[in-house]
Amino acid sequence: MTGAGTIEEISLQWDPIWSWVFVAAAAAGLLAVIILVPPDRSRLSRGGRLVLSALRFSAFLALVACMLRPTMVATSKARQEGTVLVLADASRSMTVADGAAGRTRWEEMVQALDAARPAARRLVESGGFDLAVWQFDREARSMAGGDGNPFPSAAWRPAETADETAIGAAIEDAVRSAAGRTLAGVIVLSDGGQHAYAPRDASPQSAARRVADAGVPVWSVTFGQQRGEGEGRDAAVTNLSVAETGYLGNLLEVAGRVRMEGLAGREVAVVLMAEGDSGAPAEVARTVLRPDAEEVEQSVRLDWTPKAIGERKVTLRVEPQDGETVIANNELSSFVEIKDGGLKVLYLEGALRVEQRFLRRVLAASPDIQVEFEWIDSNRRDRWPVDISRRLAGRHEVFLIGDLDCSALRREDLAAMLGRIEAGAGLGLLGGFHAFEAGGWAGSALGPAMPFEEDRLARQPFGEPVRPGLHVEGRLRLVPDQRFGGISILRLGDTDADTRAAWEAMPPLEGGSRIGRLRSATKTLAGAANGVPLLVGREYGEGRVLAFAADSTWRWAMQGAVDQHRRFWRQFVLWLARREAPDADTLWVRLAQRRIAPGTPLPFDTGLTRPDGDPDTGAVFEAVVVDPAGGRRPVRVGRQGEGFAGTIEAAVEPGDWTLVVRSTRPGEAQPRERATRFTVFRQDLEMANPRANPLLMRQIAEATAGGVRLPEDLPAIFDEIAARPATFESEERWSLSPWDTWPMLLLMAGCLSVEWLLRKRWGLV
Repeated sequence: MTGAGTIEEISLQWDPIWSWVFVAAAAAGLLAVIILVPPDRSRLSRGGRLVLSALRFSAFLALVACMLRPTMVATSKARQEGTVLVLADASRSMTVADGAAGRTRWEEMVQALDAARPAARRLVESGGFDLAVWQFDREARSMAGGDGNPFPSAAWRPAETADETAIGAAIEDAVRSAAGRTLAGVIVLSDGGQHAYAPRDASPQSAARRVADAGVPVWSVTFGQQRGEGEGRDAAVTNLSVAETGYLGNLLEVAGRVRMEGLAGREVAVVLMAEGDSGAPAEVARTVLRPDAEEVEQSVRLDWTPKAIGERKVTLRVEPQDGETVIANNELSSFVEIKDGGLKVLYLEGALRVEQRFLRRVLAASPDIQVEFEWIDSNRRDRWPVDISRRLAGRHEVFLIGDLDCSALRREDLAAMLGRIEAGAGLGLLGGFHAFEAGGWAGSALGPAMPFEEDRLARQPFGEPVRPGLHVEGRLRLVPDQRFGGISILRLGDTDADTRAAWEAMPPLEGGSRIGRLRSATKTLAGAANGVPLLVGREYGEGRVLAFAADSTWRWAMQGAVDQHRRFWRQFVLWLARREAPDADTLWVRLAQRRIAPGTPLPFDTGLTRPDGDPDTGAVFEAVVVDPAGGRRPVRVGRQGEGFAGTIEAAVEPGDWTLVVRSTRPGEAQPRERATRFTVFRQDLEMANPRANPLLMRQIAEATAGGVRLPEDLPAIFDEIAARPATFESEERWSLSPWDTWPMLLLMAGCLSVEWLLRKRWGLV
């Protein structure tokens, strides 16, 4: 705002060509010519001579003015008022009653403003300042005072945006609104709790530094306690971890962390809730925590055995405690996909070979295969036989045994495995120094299921050199037997010709174990070029058994046959589990997260997997996301490698969302569809952590030339501003250079032309 008084200054500035000496010499020469060569007196009257002399002298003066190049400069200075911004926090955390006599932070702030009202009024009445008062929570709102009252006092009223505090954004909004005015200072009144989601989560410190760069001081006044009465007791679930996929009847572990403040010595119940078929949550597990004064945060693990398939919402919840006023942070939720008949594999290995690392990795990449790995160290034979009865209690459909001697396991555990195989489980034996009869397997309790006969002379003792004849040396190329080459284990192409070509191009294996004398029911599925069996199989009861002599298939993956390596081992396990022929393609969707904050971009991957496990790259994908109210929004899906990917944007409404993906092959009329859910959670940021944050308020003030003040010192801030120079001047300048304008040119040319015309008329030319 511009003040009433203005000050104007006018000055004349000179800029002679070359120098003053040159102009003076040139002017003196021209003046001498005018004086020494006057008009002819004999032929002109006295009046005619005066007219010609006046014209010549006028042209002379114009020329001298052009050489001096004068400029007229006018300066106008206007007084302006300084604007003081007052920002008052009106978020929900200001309702915490941790002040004297049980007053809320808002009431404490109103009391401080009432006390500062006379000082603020004097500041405004001085004529040098005006006040701009703002209230803010997530948004900032300008407040207009009335009847000379700069601070309208009122009881706290909840606003739709009071669930967040955006101090940084409020400072930026208020300063932006004062553009064009001179800021004398900014006063921030708040508890210092910066609780805001994007895009209102601007850093208060950065906003204060930008104000400081403009030379404007910021004062901060903090209300509230760092540990308020409203947070004396608080139990909160701070983390939740659960696998994306679970399997029907299998144990599913849910882990989390619980923060318990002010609850030392109490029993805190933690409950796991799971969604049922009706969609209603039900308690499935419970535990009790007993925190002490030092251990405020504890880990918790609860187990759940799903009884129904489908996508289920799981919630980890802390039961509300006596005296706990903040319960918005007492639970967290996520989603898990429960599948029917997840394939569980128990892999027993006696040596940490390169082969086992690649094998475990490739099987773990299949979402429908779960591998439990047990390393039975052959260097700790003093602990043999190992008890694996707890492992066998699981519902494993396939057992894999690597380079392991049969004496490593208890006879009763081997007998249990035999019973499981006879009932339909699969057994895969892998090559190694103690594989097959080198490990004594045909003579063990598991012997009846072996595809080879017992040979006690083939046993490989520990600590002795490898016995000759138990292994095949050299580079071996796996060749499918023509009678069984079409078996799913060995299928690497869509046609038989493709499969033969793929095997011919596969890198050779580095040796292998001799399987031994095969039983009559055993079939050789593949062998080396010299006829040595490398892959044999048989059926035992309702189960299937395979023996694979090689332990270097990792070379396939290392030499460019990654897909073939993955496909072979997947088909190996699926055949053992009698799942070698799935009846349909699988459309899958994988979200990067199942729980996001409002507005957080959520990437996802999707794809269509053929029955053989290979991706279908010819399908067309489209997706929509359904918000909690049922509204549908399209989501763009694009190719990424062998699969497809997309990103869900602008999911801001709290609640459960659903992503629906459809895939269609060219020529198909009926698309496949897959839906998966995720949660957008809006925590009560204000009341989940209602502590005051004086450190943040100090950082805001100390980034500028202002300072930190107590609530009772608020009047002194206005007095301090008033004591500073109250006049802010704006200066405007105008300049006029008459020597380089067309009127000057007309004046000079006109004088010379008229002088010449008069002389001609009077007969002097």
